[in-house]
Amino acid sequence: MSTLAMIRQQCLLLNGARAVEPGFLDEVQSHLGLELADDFREAAEFFDGSGIYVLPLHAIGWAPAPNVLDETRRLRERAGLARQFLVLAQPPASLIVMDCSGGGGRVIWCDDVDVCRLGREALLTAPDSWPTYTAFLEYLISEEQQDRVDLPDDKA
Repeated sequence: MSTLAMIRQQCLLLNGARAVEPGFLDEVQSHLGLELADDFREAAEFFDGSGIYVLPLHAIGWAPAPNVLDETRRLRERAGLARQFLVLAQPPASLIVMDCSGGGGRVIWCDDVDVCRLGREALLTAPDSWPTYTAFLEYLISEEQQDRVDLPDDKA
């Protein structure tokens, strides 16, 4: 079983299938001029960014706000985010993006002070990164499972 297939099974156990709306990824590619990684597109068949509470992601779909399309546009305009990045999440004082150049889908979690440097120059703080979107999902699922195990009995 492939890694993405195992992640799919784990997502289904945690939250059920939450597929991205048909056509949304094509709109993202068209409006942002990006080529989304194959594993990102495959994961969209069962994961729309929701249901992972340990690290909330933007919606991979039209609703609810914020979504990856609108937030990527906003950060391109306001923070000078380089055009090869798709914004996945904005945890406090940081940013998580997927690098869509070269088709690899590397995911980068950087400090917010480095947003304007992404893809242009050395970052001030070394980011966390995953070589693929699949590797990032593995991390998310592992963290979510651990968080749910650590919940007190009255919160589970």
